[in-house]
Amino acid sequence: MLLARTYKLVLGAVFLSMLLFPRDVSSESVPSVSWRGHRIPFRARNGAIYIDARVNGRRASLLVDTGATATMFGLNLVPTLNSTSKISVNLAKGSVSAYRFPVGFSLVEDSANGGRSCSFHREVVVGDFKFPEADGVIGLDVLSAFKSATVDFLNSVLVLEDR
Repeated sequence: MLLARTYKLVLGAVFLSMLLFPRDVSSESVPSVSWRGHRIPFRARNGAIYIDARVNGRRASLLVDTGATATMFGLNLVPTLNSTSKISVNLAKGSVSAYRFPVGFSLVEDSANGGRSCSFHREVVVGDFKFPEADGVIGLDVLSAFKSATVDFLNSVLVLEDR
């Protein structure tokens, strides 16, 4: 009820401002802006957002977690052969041994963008993690590489705007 009332107030204020402060929106007054970014389709399940990716060339399902500071992949996705950078990761269910490991991965974009992908090569955390319905987690280290990251629930798309 309160949300509906707030929505009506906001729409009323927008409409009133359009009447009081009209603007010329002819094609001459609107600058041409080239948008540079990525549209990554997602699946929402059980309150979580999952995207398709390729990690070291293998298909993967990744959980988008804005609360995770680092991107993490499970050992089943990235074996840590010959890695000496062992670390301990504290999770809600306890500590897990893990490794910092350079990994190439890409987030698969929608076909409207020509089937491109948003690619990375960076050091991530790899360990014996058990993610619900996912092979890994995309964290803030990847999301903060963009000017903005917007979750468009209406179109089921994660919109990443380049800097």
